[in-house]
Amino acid sequence: MVRKARQVISELLAEKQRIVTQFHPLVADTGNRIEDLIDGTAVFPGGSGLWRGPGFHGALPENFPDSPIMIIGHNFDSETGYKNSKIRGGELQAPHTFWGVLLAYLKSAELSPFDCFFTNVLMGLKPGSATGPMPSSKIFESQCLQFLVKQIQTVRPRFIITLGVDAYKRVDKAPLSVSLHSAMHPSAREFKPLITRDHRINEQGQAIKNSLRRYGLGFQ
Repeated sequence: MVRKARQVISELLAEKQRIVTQFHPLVADTGNRIEDLIDGTAVFPGGSGLWRGPGFHGALPENFPDSPIMIIGHNFDSETGYKNSKIRGGELQAPHTFWGVLLAYLKSAELSPFDCFFTNVLMGLKPGSATGPMPSSKIFESQCLQFLVKQIQTVRPRFIITLGVDAYKRVDKAPLSVSLHSAMHPSAREFKPLITRDHRINEQGQAIKNSLRRYGLGFQ
């Protein structure tokens, strides 16, 4: 059954607002309407979580992908990064930043970004820099995990890829009925040396591809 993208994203935002009510005092919310989101390709909850093209201010797809690959990071950007992405109309930047490496993963794994939903475990915006730990509390983490379960139920993925150890540890705590693969975070320091970057990226992509084959998955 084909689902409209606006309908699914609106449902996710409404459930986030209902479930995640106790944000850490230093963590700001990203908003609860589609109009609050970054107007272009960007990870949920700052953006729609759908591929809206490589340029800025890309249109939201009409339909939500059927049984997509769900790609889950640990947490979203900082308040400053969110504001800058809203002005630009998307998160995409240089080829060797987060999105550049993530897209290279997908290409190596023979996956289309149109067939993915990009999201995070922890909701909200970090203060200061996007790097470093996310301010948190037990109730905030508990509510985000509860919402993660709701995200999975709503998105209906056929496969989940976590980005980084922190995301994997949190997702692994959720009751899952979907196969899970842990990939290196695209911003990991292991990608800094230029001489080994392409090799490491291809290794990660091939590992994803092999996991999909093991479970009999891939393009629909």
